[in-house]
Amino acid sequence: MPPTTYEESYPASTSVETGSVKEVILADGSRIDVSNLSLEELRALHWEQDRDFAARILAAPKRSEQRILAVRQAYETIPIIFEQKQLVAGENDTLGLKPRYPILVRKLLERQKKRNLEPSFFEIGFGSGGLLKSVIDCGCPVAGVEASQCLRDQAVAFLGPEHSDKLVVADFLSHNPDHQCQPYTLIYWNDVFEHIPPDEIEDYLAKIFDMLVPGGSLVTITPNWYNRPSDATAIYHPPRTKARGLHLKEYTLSEVCVLLRQAGFNRVEVPLFLSRNNIHLCGTGLARVKCFMEPALEWMPFRLAQILCRGLGLYCTIATK
Repeated sequence: MPPTTYEESYPASTSVETGSVKEVILADGSRIDVSNLSLEELRALHWEQDRDFAARILAAPKRSEQRILAVRQAYETIPIIFEQKQLVAGENDTLGLKPRYPILVRKLLERQKKRNLEPSFFEIGFGSGGLLKSVIDCGCPVAGVEASQCLRDQAVAFLGPEHSDKLVVADFLSHNPDHQCQPYTLIYWNDVFEHIPPDEIEDYLAKIFDMLVPGGSLVTITPNWYNRPSDATAIYHPPRTKARGLHLKEYTLSEVCVLLRQAGFNRVEVPLFLSRNNIHLCGTGLARVKCFMEPALEWMPFRLAQILCRGLGLYCTIATK
């Protein structure tokens, strides 16, 4: 029997957007139309649902249908609440996609070409398809998996229906990529690592490792623990509060590097430094030195720790098989 995907187990969507109505299913199973809520009501709802869905996911047994469904519902509901909150506030957030990230991906694809690898790209949690568009424009074949049907629909609308068969809504660990016999050269995930239940992260990395061709790389972008909290916890709690929402675990750079090496990656590098619109690479980016010095961030003023984490690329790793 083939692995079960979201599409086979559950309805195509657990949220409804019709005209001015934006109805979502909450963690307790009730429904609410978020289209007429005030900014403060949306902020409160975002924090409440982030926290409640996180508790529901962590309480469910590993790889159980209960956990898979909780994840599915969380990532159908929270993006709509977040989008509506941004709309009411008059803000525009690209859900983690910064201009420098496509630049980084293009650099890595060019580096692979110089090493005689024929680039192929897979994104875990592709959102509305912004990064995929940049990769497609480079002439590189793409595919990806997303937990949210509404985000996948946005990505297909943005990229075009010709890409629809390569962009799926599925549980990653159950998903069998089309290129399984022809591994990918570059796999990318941005703001996904911290959303994975800690008891599953090694399984994710093992599967990613198997999906990569020898010499292929995994780009991981995840909030650094020393900048905590980076999820909805920050709406009502001060800096250096442990994340209690859908960032199920926020990691230090050292922890990420250890997990990547345990998964079998031969080389782990970080950016040397970041400028306003670019990510600069050189060697391993002093990865070991940065891991050694990282604990000092806890004793610095929080704003300075934020600047150093960003400027030194302590939230970004490139692991090569």
